Amino acid sequence: MKIKTASLLIVLLALFSLASSSIFVSSLHAEQKNNPSSSDPITPIYTSQETQSFKELTQATLDSLAAGKKEDMVAKLTDLETAWDEQEKNLRPKNEKIWTILDKTLDKAISALRGSKYNPEKGKTALNTLLQELGKSTKA
Repeated sequence: MKIKTASLLIVLLALFSLASSSIFVSSLHAEQKNNPSSSDPITPIYTSQETQSFKELTQATLDSLAAGKKEDMVAKLTDLETAWDEQEKNLRPKNEKIWTILDKTLDKAISALRGSKYNPEKGKTALNTLLQELGKSTKA
């Protein structure tokens, strides 16, 4: 009886362990798929012509933010968002993953600088990250 109970316990523990690791791996994979992060590798897929205006608008937004010109900064950020949205149909099909990374970074800047919780530091960080990501995604 003790051997059967011990064997049953070992089998149950093994099944539980297997199920737990399978659930963990599945949830980790789903999270990574649904939440691409800036740490994902960005490869150069866009031409300099495709990214130049975004880089210029991002830098102009940063310059206005640094100068304390909030109204001007918000206008430039809106111009950046509009330009990005207008080019989505051209850029997104080239690489969904990279486009999503860039889009989420821009969304962070918009949220920090135009949202109800104005946070210039977070906005500055997001815009600087966007410049870096645009650079990495641009072919030499």
